[in-house]
Amino acid sequence: MQYRERGMDMGKGISYFGLVAMGVGCMLGTSWLLLTGTWLDTAGGLLNLAVAFALCIVIELPFAFAYMEAIPMLPLPGGEVVYSYAAFGPGGGFAVGWAGILMNTIVFCWVDLAAVSLLDGLFPALGTTAVLYHVGEFAVTLPNVALQLALAGGILWVQLRGANVCASLAKIATVVLLVMCAIGLAICFTHFDPAVYAADGGLDFNFSGSAALLSLLVFSVAGWETVSKAAADATGPAARKAGAALITCLFLVTGILCLVSTAVAGCMPWTEAIGRTAPFADVLVGLTGQSWVRPLFLITAFVGAVGVMNSTLYSSARMLYGLAQFALVSPKFAKLHPRYTTPTRCIWFTAAFVVLTPFTGKLLFLPFINVASLTTIVMWVMTYAAVLTLRRSRPELRRPVSMPGGRVTAVLGAAASVFLAGNILLPMSPGALDGLEYALAALLAALGAGLYLRRDRSVSRQEQEKRIFGDLLRR
Repeated sequence: MQYRERGMDMGKGISYFGLVAMGVGCMLGTSWLLLTGTWLDTAGGLLNLAVAFALCIVIELPFAFAYMEAIPMLPLPGGEVVYSYAAFGPGGGFAVGWAGILMNTIVFCWVDLAAVSLLDGLFPALGTTAVLYHVGEFAVTLPNVALQLALAGGILWVQLRGANVCASLAKIATVVLLVMCAIGLAICFTHFDPAVYAADGGLDFNFSGSAALLSLLVFSVAGWETVSKAAADATGPAARKAGAALITCLFLVTGILCLVSTAVAGCMPWTEAIGRTAPFADVLVGLTGQSWVRPLFLITAFVGAVGVMNSTLYSSARMLYGLAQFALVSPKFAKLHPRYTTPTRCIWFTAAFVVLTPFTGKLLFLPFINVASLTTIVMWVMTYAAVLTLRRSRPELRRPVSMPGGRVTAVLGAAASVFLAGNILLPMSPGALDGLEYALAALLAALGAGLYLRRDRSVSRQEQEKRIFGDLLRR
């Protein structure tokens, strides 16, 4: 097994901007263009929407603060796998690692589907030509299947070339997204009309609307934790500022999403935005009088989708590699590419899930996304708990950064953990899983259990800990 005592040389060289780009690329994607109408409908008004975004920051910030302490404390490949193994042992390390792999892999598959849907919007014939069969009401066409597999293959090729290539793609996608969002927001706010913003009861407040939207937003702005995996491939000042990069991603993307929704509602009555595929683009077409603006922004969203696929496949492969390094899955996954030193088998394994996606259409879209929400919660909550646990069990670990906020953050994190778990597990909550989603979660958990049973049992617990900590305990 090609094991590296303090990490892995996978084309190191990710800069601070590269870390931010990896996080933003995983977070922004297509939601800023495609989900505005859904968010407004769910919230039932602009004030409800603004409150939901504010609460989303409050809920996710304690978890982000926990990552700020964890990343420089254990700056090793695997991210959450390392933190949870150190705190809870092999079972905890594998559980959070498998949750992270599932979350990123599901998002990778979904965004591949969303990207081709954007192409269908640009070229409608793609969704109607050479229909192979129907899955429910959704048509599966030969062009769409070919495009989805080709797009996934392109991202796979980038991943095999190393972390610096992944970061370069993320930078390009992030710059394109941020520039186009900034231009669109500038145009909208130049024509912002307070009377339109307040129309149709937009400023009436109903907390139930905010709570319902919050269930969607918590997952919609997830992805900042990608920085924790990329940090192992960062060097120099970037490695020391990984926590700051993570917080930057959280505030930047959440702010952009809220501003886009606000901009739309200030130029079009919010009830008119409901049901539209891309209300932000529609508003800009109306303001500029240029019909080409809509396809331009659809192309921009496609670039964002590519950025998300790049970041999520990177994260899932690195987490699987971490599991292999610490003998929590078969050592075969620890094999590195002889030239690019990338975890080839991990990349192929996680990318293989996308092979089934084109053939199921959109039938399992929502169930899988809800399962991804569950795995995200597992990953965040266990990382948060690991940071608190390690303060007691491993006080000798070097902590260049402490979780900001002290006891206040600890209390808020505990409350956020209870809220997130209850929101998805309690039957009466707006984000509760249904029977099909529980079945999918159980099936994926069984697959993970099978991988765990085939782990390298010849490696002792002491050797596993040595691989995790290296000389950190002796500092």
